[in-house]
Amino acid sequence: MTGNTIKTAAIDFEYTFAEPHTITLSRPSASQKVIAEVAKEGIRFMWAFESQKNDYPLAWTQHPIDVRLAMNISVDKNAAGFTKWYRHESGAPYMFVEGNRAGVEYTVSAIATKSGIVVKTLVSNSSEVDREAHIQFAHLNMWVISNKGWIDGIHNNVLISGNQGRADRLLVVASGADDYPMYGCRNEKYGDEPPMSNMGYGIAENSMKKIVAYFHLKKGESKTGYFFIPYKKYFEDLEKIRGLDLEQEIRSAVNEWKKLLRRGTEVEICDRQFMQCYHACLADMFVMRERIGKYVGIVCGTLQYRSANSSEPLEAEILLDTLGYTKEAVRDYPMYLEGQNDDGCWVTRKGWEHEGWGFVFNKANAVITHYQLTQDKAFLEKYYPRLYASTMFNHRMRQSTKSAMSIAERGLMPRGMGDCGMMNNADYYGVFYPSNALCVGADFKTLEAAKILGRTEDVEILERICEEAKTALLKSMRENVIQEDGYVRTATVANAAASSIYGCMYSYFPCGLVKKEEPMIDGSVRYIETKQISEGGLPMGTGWMKEGLWVAMALNNIARTYLRMGLYEKAKQYLYPALNHATPFITWCEERGAEKNSAKISGDRQHLWTPLSVLQYTIDALFFEDESAVHLFAGAYREWMSERKRLSVKGLKTAYGDTTFSLERKNGSCKVRMKTDRRIEKTLIVHFYSEEGISMEYAILPSSCEIECIVWEVK
Repeated sequence: MTGNTIKTAAIDFEYTFAEPHTITLSRPSASQKVIAEVAKEGIRFMWAFESQKNDYPLAWTQHPIDVRLAMNISVDKNAAGFTKWYRHESGAPYMFVEGNRAGVEYTVSAIATKSGIVVKTLVSNSSEVDREAHIQFAHLNMWVISNKGWIDGIHNNVLISGNQGRADRLLVVASGADDYPMYGCRNEKYGDEPPMSNMGYGIAENSMKKIVAYFHLKKGESKTGYFFIPYKKYFEDLEKIRGLDLEQEIRSAVNEWKKLLRRGTEVEICDRQFMQCYHACLADMFVMRERIGKYVGIVCGTLQYRSANSSEPLEAEILLDTLGYTKEAVRDYPMYLEGQNDDGCWVTRKGWEHEGWGFVFNKANAVITHYQLTQDKAFLEKYYPRLYASTMFNHRMRQSTKSAMSIAERGLMPRGMGDCGMMNNADYYGVFYPSNALCVGADFKTLEAAKILGRTEDVEILERICEEAKTALLKSMRENVIQEDGYVRTATVANAAASSIYGCMYSYFPCGLVKKEEPMIDGSVRYIETKQISEGGLPMGTGWMKEGLWVAMALNNIARTYLRMGLYEKAKQYLYPALNHATPFITWCEERGAEKNSAKISGDRQHLWTPLSVLQYTIDALFFEDESAVHLFAGAYREWMSERKRLSVKGLKTAYGDTTFSLERKNGSCKVRMKTDRRIEKTLIVHFYSEEGISMEYAILPSSCEIECIVWEVK
């Protein structure tokens, strides 16, 4: 037993990074996505006309942004900014932005509906005099004229595409304001250049490329206006758009998200702010899910990384499978699993993941995990040939390096892609240990599949291949550890300068090639905890930025590993700091500087890996299993187990079927209930706290477990 020193805290986003802050507006799994970027000065909306529907699966394809719009507010002709922004309490991708000036309060909200993006504006005058509020929607890019009213003198509330694709495509239709005045003069001289793409957050007077919604506000008066962004409509559709009930569109959109988020595993934790974050992260799995070629899959980000590979997107699919979204996962798996070359290489050379040998682990793990969750042997039979072909390919590649110039590389996979900040000195390619660990781990998954399916002849071959690969890898890793102040830690690559600590413990988890007592694993933990923790409480150097943060890795790479090492208190120290490094929209950039309000940003401002990692860690904190036991609540906080509060999970997919369990404290006792579809043959360990806050464990042997309903009390 150890004392508990980890406390939950208010989620205040104290360590968020610099503006603008991003939230992507989308319906679940939709191809139409609009990115909203919010700063104090104003809001920008942007999107690409093309989606991933015609893209090659697993390839990195960047679609250029076709439309950029800026939204600004002025009160009595004085620029007014925003002071607060946040996400809807349900977790739906529904944004709210607030501000005030001269006694005028204003709120802008936006959500993707079935017909388009509804941007709602509410302005209220609490001052002692009448006020004027102007809300402006400006088209920043492309041709000189976007406001239809500038052309016909009638439709001052409509922006069209102009000379950008089909000219009459509707960009924005406004409604609800007192007036939509036109500013400027058709005969005005502009000098050498016409006003094309030179409008930013600031207020430009000329109306050729913007809508100005005018609200006259008497003392105490409030008014509502709308800016509607249709997905793909044209001027001929204007009357239909005017007939839309935009409030009903909003209600339907919110209900669609609520229904989806309730359909999977139900998690109940007595921290309202945390549950909002949990549901926001879950929603973003579906924000980043869409049609890709003939498949459906999940993308890595919402802008430059709006493409799929078999890294975190496939981890997200496995998570959805675990959380009860089996239909979606089964629909999506073929995109990742069918990406295989004729020679068996499962990190297809036609895709983003080419030569990234470690990506193969997620493919093999997806097949095995889905079988464990569903007992669907036909699924395992279907994909076993791909598993086997992949392992045979990996074996041939390792055979080809047995006479390599470098002794450290012998018997390992050949030079491959580093990524994640891993470098071979100045080289992006090399023989990287984390990638090799994942690759060997994948081959052990093939062996596991062969045993399940009774492929006796294959088992004998695969056992020899796996042990040979494991022996070669561990020999190289142990002989090339980094010496660190009296202990050793895992290197990224042999005979190269230390780089990112990404994947430094992969040989233990998730690959299971070494025990937790392995010196280089223990040393990696010591290194992280003594030298690599930022002011905000997260490990540094986990990616490309030497002194920066890849927030996802604190949970995905490190905290989840700590749980399985029995380092429960160390694991718990990262979850709430990770949440406080998010934006108030509960979104994270890929990498960033470690300091508060950091302007050092790398990758997309809304990236998949951190929301995925929050969900992964939360589920592991409540339920995970190792070789000898099933653990309940190992990573849960004392505050989650408060007196007369309920901590529960309903409908989690596990190796034991649908699994439901709960913990309640009442009158000094701790009551746990559990129900599974299939009997748990391992020891069940319940982690909880005494009334004095001391960490405790209670073990139930398999013989004492009644699967239909396990009930006991601990006093």
